[in-house]
Amino acid sequence: MSQPSQALQIRTSDGIVFDVCLEVAQQMGLTHSWLQSERGDLKCSDGPDDDANVMPLNRVRSDIFKLVLDWCQAVQTVDTPLEHKEMLQHQRSLFQRILTESNATDSTIFELIIAADYLNIDGLLQAGTQHVADVINGCDSVEAIRERFHIMYEGEIDE
Repeated sequence: MSQPSQALQIRTSDGIVFDVCLEVAQQMGLTHSWLQSERGDLKCSDGPDDDANVMPLNRVRSDIFKLVLDWCQAVQTVDTPLEHKEMLQHQRSLFQRILTESNATDSTIFELIIAADYLNIDGLLQAGTQHVADVINGCDSVEAIRERFHIMYEGEIDE
């Protein structure tokens, strides 16, 4: 019989608690650091009100954290090591799949990038920023970029 894997409880800014497998949680630099500096080891929870093992994520909402978990779980399933160029392509396609499956808006994409930065997940951060760069490169003018991202410039602001 295999031993059950340990889990880390993570509470998002909107109060939702996730049980995250340690192997997945350690892909996030922030949780990896928290585990090393704050906890050392996990203790058994005494009940639903015991916060001793709950890591707070005060800057990430649950809907964004679900997308982060999707990313981390998908990355974990890669069995063979990939060359750098192959890994970048894999990350881009994985990011696009997550966006498509979640019907992500521009706002969601930007929040996902911010969460990747906060959680210190380099691959997700690179894939997200590359996605935005690709969108910008697909625009044929500054005006098209402003329109695409709903950016107003000083001359357009009503006073």
